[in-house]
Amino acid sequence: MKQDLSQKLRQELRLSPQLLELVKILQLPRLELQQMIRQELEVNPFLADDAILEVEDEDYENEAKEERDEEENEANLPKEQEIDYDYFYHDEWKSTGYDFSKKSSEDDEFNPIDVYSTPKSLRDYMLFQVHMNFEDPLDIKIAEFITDSLDEEGMLNPAKINHESEIEKIAEALHTTIDSIPVTNGSIDIVYVLAAEFKTDMDRIESILRRYRFLEPIGVGSRNVRESLITQLEFKDMIDTPEYIIINDCFDDFMSNKIYKIILKLKMTEAKVNKAIDEIRKLNPKPANGEWGKVSDYIIPDVVIERKGEELICYLNTNNFPELHLNRRYLELLKSGKYKDKKDEKFLKQRLNSAIFMIEGIYKRNTTLMQITDRIINLQRNFFEEGISALRPMILTDISEQIGIHESTVCRAVENKYVDTPLGMYPFKFFFSRSIKSENGDMSATNVKDILKKIIESENPSAPLKDNEITDALEKNNGIKLARRTVAKYREQLGILPATKRKRYSKEV
Repeated sequence: MKQDLSQKLRQELRLSPQLLELVKILQLPRLELQQMIRQELEVNPFLADDAILEVEDEDYENEAKEERDEEENEANLPKEQEIDYDYFYHDEWKSTGYDFSKKSSEDDEFNPIDVYSTPKSLRDYMLFQVHMNFEDPLDIKIAEFITDSLDEEGMLNPAKINHESEIEKIAEALHTTIDSIPVTNGSIDIVYVLAAEFKTDMDRIESILRRYRFLEPIGVGSRNVRESLITQLEFKDMIDTPEYIIINDCFDDFMSNKIYKIILKLKMTEAKVNKAIDEIRKLNPKPANGEWGKVSDYIIPDVVIERKGEELICYLNTNNFPELHLNRRYLELLKSGKYKDKKDEKFLKQRLNSAIFMIEGIYKRNTTLMQITDRIINLQRNFFEEGISALRPMILTDISEQIGIHESTVCRAVENKYVDTPLGMYPFKFFFSRSIKSENGDMSATNVKDILKKIIESENPSAPLKDNEITDALEKNNGIKLARRTVAKYREQLGILPATKRKRYSKEV
């Protein structure tokens, strides 16, 4: 094997750290950018917002006075040995959930109630309720175990409880046979797990589980959807109602939309069954899908489009958005050359460069968004006049070529950003859709989805249209030719269930 040295010439594109920072700022949504700015304001002395600039001169004038006050008050301060600092950090204080960061000595309107922070997760909220509603120490431990076994939807998650391999251990703890312990999909009922874990009887476990399900949100800790719905109906005192009977006795038929079977089994009229089902659909099958489900971000538009007479104008949404400036005071200190330590001088220069790049990045981000919005107004003027039906096909290249930037930059700029228009708030990506051929000319995919949605809304609930029937209707009534799989994809993107799930009842018995 021969080794030698050689030289090669090649071209490659590398992004500098500064350019990477600019790209990051361009792509960040508004709320994340605000958070990034706040963090940079805390660590970078060269950055200042309007609030800092207002007090900068006043702070400068008061520095001498503060130094004199510190000297005068130093003699009056208690000695360090007289203060038991450890007292404020022992376990009992920590366990209260008291958020000391919310207390400010400068806050004249401090409210002691506000220091108890709102629970940040379903687990925190449930543990708080557990300790408020259960008194017996063993009951509390069991309820805590249940809390740690919940999934994101507030249901008991078998994967968090046990595996089939533990069945022998549980059977031994309960002094019973393996065959007598139910196993479903590789998981044992949590009642058996808890009874074995805490060496107590199963009736007590069932009682605790039942009490737990009536905590907020109602139905939390249910083992399945049926149990969750039953709990919510019991909480509403609807035990002897058609809704309760349907869930209790005909749950499988209800889930498969076989309403006609329910009518035959319960001997109810079709109108009564359909009315009961409409009420059941108002319940939450997965309790934590509401307030304690997946965290949803507030939608704050980056750009606003308004109508002024016959014209459409756009402007940046600057509400509660910090306007950054360079801190003149620190610039003067750096220019004065008072820092003889090279390390301090190097650090300050790095912070100054970082501040400049952030201000420049925000300026370029805002400029790019305004250019994109202005171009959208020009291309989609019919949309702002007539609505979704007039939305024309538009791709990234239509924007990038006109404003002189790469289409990947346009894609990054509109990512996770919203625009407030006279017709409502839309994500920027709403205006971008591919062209679809029709007898009336090219149409946008967004427009086709809107037509598809209207077709489904006007269908007969007892005989909903299948995907191939929707395909035929699009071609017959609108001259739009689409493959059945494309129709299915659009339907799923609109969050519309297939025909078998939309059907109100089936006459198959």
